[in-house]
Amino acid sequence: MRLTERYDRLREADARRDEDGCLRAFQEIAGLADGPVADDGAPTPARVAWLRYDRPRRVDLLALRAGARPVAKFEDLDRRTALGLEQRLRSEGFRTAVVGPYARRFDVALSTPSGPAERYLVAASRGAEAEQVIEAERDRSPEGARRAGRLLGYPPCCVERFVALERTPEAASDGINEAALRALLDGPPVHWALHPLCSESPVGFVPCGGRCPLALDFARRVLAAVEREDPTGAAVLRAQLLRPMLIVRVGLFWIFDGAGEGSARRGSVRYSRVAAQDDPSLPWLYAWGARAVGASLARGDTVTLDEESLLAGEGGRTVARWALSQPMVPRWWLPRSEAL
Repeated sequence: MRLTERYDRLREADARRDEDGCLRAFQEIAGLADGPVADDGAPTPARVAWLRYDRPRRVDLLALRAGARPVAKFEDLDRRTALGLEQRLRSEGFRTAVVGPYARRFDVALSTPSGPAERYLVAASRGAEAEQVIEAERDRSPEGARRAGRLLGYPPCCVERFVALERTPEAASDGINEAALRALLDGPPVHWALHPLCSESPVGFVPCGGRCPLALDFARRVLAAVEREDPTGAAVLRAQLLRPMLIVRVGLFWIFDGAGEGSARRGSVRYSRVAAQDDPSLPWLYAWGARAVGASLARGDTVTLDEESLLAGEGGRTVARWALSQPMVPRWWLPRSEAL
């Protein structure tokens, strides 16, 4: 079953208030074979819009204005935001191009031919690159992806990896963003500056590997632009990117104030607080994430993941255990504090 079909099942069960159907659908999405479910209204983690697709990324705006990027694109904006951004960028001397309206599925972070067409993309550059990016992205072939990647300044190795992943069974089943995320996390340890799931990440693409030197060069240029404009904000951003995360899906994850050790598939975190990704366009996903997992994390102070189970603990005792289905879905983000 495709991941989009699993999301549809959860959304439909939630609309008809079918709690058993919601739980089954959520567990299929999250790769959980069983586990506790909190009552509706139980204490849950704080909500945070850690990853938003419908707002212009501040890091891209700063990098574009500083010349650290020749062109930037701002996707999935509503009409008002898109037109306001275009007007502001034009007043600053940029050339712009707008695409839309189009429909978007925020659960899998992909455009779709069905659904309400109400999203817009704005591309901006000093030269003709904005129009050229839009033209390249209209070509849905691998060569179109390569041209767009080159124009956006993405490393050729990362573009080629993305093109190859688009043709994998994982991408066909779960979507390219899910496939690319797991390919990255399952490889060598990923540098914190190459964070794949944060609106403030300096890279707006999935690198070919966690230590890719060209992707790290890209991140350095963007972070240098942020630091020149806002040194305090740059320090806050670095701290954000270093926070441990339990990642279940592109739009379903928890962020911890704490320290962790281990790898993407096997590790643990001791924490003082936990927050949940909250995309306001997916209230049903947040609600069932909170009941099926988040409420137990809110009670605990440690969480451990291996290839068979997920455990939440408090004061040295286990407060919740989830058996994992196969193939394994959850992953850790456990970056090391290291120089860039």
